[in-house]
Amino acid sequence: MNQTEGFDHKLLEIYGELSRDRLMELVVGYARDRLGADGSSIFLRDSITGRYVLRSTTGLQESTEMPDERIEYGPGEGLTGWIAKHGRPLCIANVQDRKALRRIAKDLVWSKKYTEISPEPDKAYLGVPILSRDEKTVLGVLRVSGQECFEANAEALLKQVAALVSIAIENSQRYEQEKRRARYFELLLDISSELDPRRPIDDMLQAVAGRVRKGFRTEACQIYLRTDEDIHRVALRAASGLPQELVGKLVYTAGEGLTGHVIEDRDAIQIREPAALEGWRDPYAAQVASHLPSGMYRSFVSVPLQLGEEILGTLELINKIPSSPGHRDWFTDADEDYLRLLSTAIGGVLEGARYLETLNDVGITAMRMQQVASLGTLAQRILHETANPLAAARLATANLRATLGSATTSSSHEAAIERLDKIEGSLDLVSDKLFNLLTFSQRIGFVRTASDWNDVVRGVLIWLVAERQWRGVEVHTTYAEDLPPVSIEPNETFGIVATMLRLAIEAFEKPGGLIEVSTSLSADGQSVHTEIHAPKPPLRETIISVLEPTANTPEELSPIRFEWALAQETVETRYAGNLTWQDRDDDLYFVLEIPVEEKGQNVQGA
Repeated sequence: MNQTEGFDHKLLEIYGELSRDRLMELVVGYARDRLGADGSSIFLRDSITGRYVLRSTTGLQESTEMPDERIEYGPGEGLTGWIAKHGRPLCIANVQDRKALRRIAKDLVWSKKYTEISPEPDKAYLGVPILSRDEKTVLGVLRVSGQECFEANAEALLKQVAALVSIAIENSQRYEQEKRRARYFELLLDISSELDPRRPIDDMLQAVAGRVRKGFRTEACQIYLRTDEDIHRVALRAASGLPQELVGKLVYTAGEGLTGHVIEDRDAIQIREPAALEGWRDPYAAQVASHLPSGMYRSFVSVPLQLGEEILGTLELINKIPSSPGHRDWFTDADEDYLRLLSTAIGGVLEGARYLETLNDVGITAMRMQQVASLGTLAQRILHETANPLAAARLATANLRATLGSATTSSSHEAAIERLDKIEGSLDLVSDKLFNLLTFSQRIGFVRTASDWNDVVRGVLIWLVAERQWRGVEVHTTYAEDLPPVSIEPNETFGIVATMLRLAIEAFEKPGGLIEVSTSLSADGQSVHTEIHAPKPPLRETIISVLEPTANTPEELSPIRFEWALAQETVETRYAGNLTWQDRDDDLYFVLEIPVEEKGQNVQGA
């Protein structure tokens, strides 16, 4: 049979193939069929390690499919490595004939490492180098084996195939490079869709970790952020591929282990083999590895989450999963570069979230100060505006007493003196009350009293009666009897309950609807429980957008949003209680729990 029959058609198909994996399959299939060999394999040089990795085979002795593990030769290792090292073809009738091998070259030794399928021993071997265009670099090795002896023109044919494959490899490299770049940018755009400074940070980071793990094909993704207590420590804030129980529990100090090194040196880390992990003395490596599918750190990359000169945390990937057998199972410089781009985006969003949180805190503080200042200003204004009338009244009583003192004593005279004493006593009482009002205004929010909680709720309902009538909202109340007194600052808690009711009322359109208010004692008897229920209000989504503002929602700037945030912050920090809202079956629920007894709160002052 003429071995060149059909040569052009088959090789043109190889030459025109752009997919690297498909190209390799075509090459080994063509080489096996055209040379009548039992098997054929192709090894390509890894540009990072310099080793020659099996990229496709018609079958090895162990299996007819590509093995899952990475099969590779170093330059000079075995027959394939010898071809790669010297850039020369090799043809031998029996790979086990040591004398024949030594006659070819003294450093030529069959490694018995990997062999194509051969039902009988002592089979022939033929391999040729795949050279670059300038013939200075061996890009790979194409080999066949399994015949008793290859014909003289077999080597020439295989060399022609290798020369064509060299060009096809360069073409496919360009194609794969552009394809990889497009995939990375598509991945970055996809992940960026999760970045929103208005989302809860932990939810956002968890979503990002999940997409990064899948997009970069890794066993696990971790995101560490700097702790509020110590800027030199970072804690795990999000993880994908690992149990959520580890979140918040894994904490590194700068310089400690892999993550601590990234924080301290502000530089990325890449690990490409398990042995490299040993020198880092990472305190959590074994714990994390126990949850990985492979059970070990095979490869690792970590980049700092950095904004300017500030280190916010780290973004880490563990164990690269090869896209197909023979592909790299570690992270490349390209992976690191794209992770750095992503880390910059994450850092910017974290800074934006921190900025929004600061604005929120400023708004809450401003509202708190406004409450204090408004009452203090009112008290001072009342005191100033009543000072002159009081002074005039005191002067009038003094003049009247002087006049009565010079008058003849009589029963009517004594009655007038007695009446004058009462007037002066009343004026003194008014002065004391005004002074007490001024003093109280300066201590609002700091002085607590034992109060009847049901009276607080009733007072709010009375205060909002005009707004309820305007909205046409009907309120049904259920008060628990014999509630224990709660230690509260009445003005603070009055504003908290008023905010809850206002939100419930705002959820209705005129002519309004029904609101249910109930108070009770918690099951453990430690808290007073207040629930405000608005059944299926038509403006429910509007209120939710106020409570959880997102992009493009004008309600996010509503003052009531800051009132709600202030109420929550006050309940949690000053009373160790809880103020929450729920959306159940299209019904809105606002729930307030105030502890009956104080828990370490400062009652008398700040």
